[in-house]
Amino acid sequence: MTVTRRRILAAVAATGGAGALMGTGTAAMLRDTERYDASITAGTVDLRAEYELLTGPGAGEPDGQGIIDGPRVRLPIGSLSPTAASGSMRLTFALPQRGDAVNNPAALWLATDCPVPQSTAVAESIHVVVSYADCHSGSRLQRVTAGSLREVAEDLRGGFRVDGDPSTAGNDCLVDTVCLLIEYELDGYIGTETVALPLWFAALQCRNASTQNPFAGVDSDPCPAADPCPCCNTLGKLEFEDDTQSGLSESFATPGVYAFNNGDPDYGLEIYDTADKGGGSETVGIAFRLVSFTGGNAPPICTVAVKGGRGYEQYDRTDGLSADTLSLPGSDTNGIVYAPEGTAISHVTVCVCTADSKADCEGCTDPSHSNTVVSGWNGNGNGASGAARGDR
Repeated sequence: MTVTRRRILAAVAATGGAGALMGTGTAAMLRDTERYDASITAGTVDLRAEYELLTGPGAGEPDGQGIIDGPRVRLPIGSLSPTAASGSMRLTFALPQRGDAVNNPAALWLATDCPVPQSTAVAESIHVVVSYADCHSGSRLQRVTAGSLREVAEDLRGGFRVDGDPSTAGNDCLVDTVCLLIEYELDGYIGTETVALPLWFAALQCRNASTQNPFAGVDSDPCPAADPCPCCNTLGKLEFEDDTQSGLSESFATPGVYAFNNGDPDYGLEIYDTADKGGGSETVGIAFRLVSFTGGNAPPICTVAVKGGRGYEQYDRTDGLSADTLSLPGSDTNGIVYAPEGTAISHVTVCVCTADSKADCEGCTDPSHSNTVVSGWNGNGNGASGAARGDR
């Protein structure tokens, strides 16, 4: 299977179903979430929570801002794509005054749970930064937490006390308004998964009730991580041939950016170093990084097959995720991958990590051979074989 652009749509950070940040107000949490019923029985206050999508999918739309009122409210965040791979939202918490009633200062708490479903590649690939924000200018203040969506969920899972006034020292009760800024970016993901981030809020009176964490004692075990590379699929193939692209000729390449001859036309290689022979007339090795021509991030490489002579040299990444051949097992210290034993390169096939299930994973193959495994190349792309040499 060749990865196509249609396969690169991904769910947004903090989404549910087709796209939503899931939240509950205090009253709804008490009413509908049994796991927290016993923790908060008195001293709760009325809390007004609002959202505004500032950038990214859904921003500027009629429903791009509103009030979080009720259990598991869906915020209208659209799917991320290579051309819309990031976004941000502001959450505003306030203590409204209803008529002559005085809403007492409150200790504001926020808690998350593990992403739903658990162990998805998209939850590992979405980078999230949570910060305080100036409610008037929207500018970012001090950071609360950052990491993958899974890591952020895990960090806040046991409850986080939101500072009611982040401009002063200490952890103040909420008197007026406080804002949080959530920024997210998809990094090198190919797939069509969606993921939800459960989110709860609680506000407790500061003077008449304990301000201890109402979420203490809930399950805070680590959220299970996903396999960072559940499927290794073909992305594309670059032929070293005359009259195909400037900088390429028969078995020779100069540093530059090249589109794949076969495979996904939205991606290509930036060759940044070469090893040559024959007085510089033949290229026997290249170091490269994947590039996206649509402005998005390139997915991580799982396998590279370099054809030369009658065989292939195969390079499998066994740990870490990178779109660069630097540190790819079998490459040299400069990240150069070679054709078999000094032969000149005829073509390079690149396979990348995708989120396809094992049942749907067609594997790492040569896209110019109708996705069949090439004779002489161990094209399973399972990252377990290391460099496999073909016939020479």
